[in-house]
Amino acid sequence: MKSNLGVRNLLYRRNVSCILFKGNNYLLVQLADWEDNWWKFPQGGIKENETEEDAIRRELFEELNISNLKVIAKSKYTNLYDWPEEIVKKRGLKWRGQDQVFYLVEYLGDEPDIKISDPHEVRKFQWVTKIELFNLISQKDKIFSGYKSVIKKIFKEYAKILS
Repeated sequence: MKSNLGVRNLLYRRNVSCILFKGNNYLLVQLADWEDNWWKFPQGGIKENETEEDAIRRELFEELNISNLKVIAKSKYTNLYDWPEEIVKKRGLKWRGQDQVFYLVEYLGDEPDIKISDPHEVRKFQWVTKIELFNLISQKDKIFSGYKSVIKKIFKEYAKILS
């Protein structure tokens, strides 16, 4: 079926994903409109004239009330992906998908300080081990097809930090 949306002419939304960790645990979130078994690292769009690090701080605070953090490093790996046409329509034909960069971010606060700020965006969060992490980000959905492989590469890239 041929599309008449002109989706291929749209740009990719700039996005930053935070591999948020504390010790040997990693924080995953579940978006409000996702299926129960879909999990990812906190992420969000980068606004115009906003640096990637500013976007990290803004997104983590807006979604999870997190401000006590340390940005450790930016990965050399990225994840460029297209959204299905129905998602593009739902989002008002602004972008065709996302161009996602990844940062290692250490959480310096206490778990009770984390609170879901916007339940319309984030349904829940959980701290998980590395083994649990890779089981939880194994969605078969087309949008997520490259996500797990990029995360695996990042864990190899920063093996000394991410135990």
